[in-house]
Amino acid sequence: MTHQRTTVQDWMTENLITVAPDEPLFAAVEQMAEQAIRHVLVCERGQLRGIVSNRDIVRATLKNSERRLELHDITIGEVMTRGPLATVQPTTPVEEAAQLMVGNHCNALPVISGGHPVGILTSDDLLRALSLRASAPARPDM
Repeated sequence: MTHQRTTVQDWMTENLITVAPDEPLFAAVEQMAEQAIRHVLVCERGQLRGIVSNRDIVRATLKNSERRLELHDITIGEVMTRGPLATVQPTTPVEEAAQLMVGNHCNALPVISGGHPVGILTSDDLLRALSLRASAPARPDM
């Protein structure tokens, strides 16, 4: 059975949630909680500067284990994963995006078009794509 090749644009989240590097970390935590997401792109003047994930927040908390992490006193820029980041384009095949995630040990890829972020592709998106492919009935003519 052959599978139709799909691209990142078929599975990415286009409704981007972004924060600025100079905002308090609380802004990212608040967005993650409200939107039920684990990654937020960090942008400045429309340019991708990094990404902040729930893992980055845990890492910052553990780094400051001797004192309580004050989410209003630390900036996103102090905690985020800085560029250069692994990124994909909307036309990138999902298989290539999955290999990039595995090779870079990451769970989200910013989607860039024309030098600007236009979406985000997460491991959840790839699992959804894989599960739909696995449950699709085989075509009788294959």
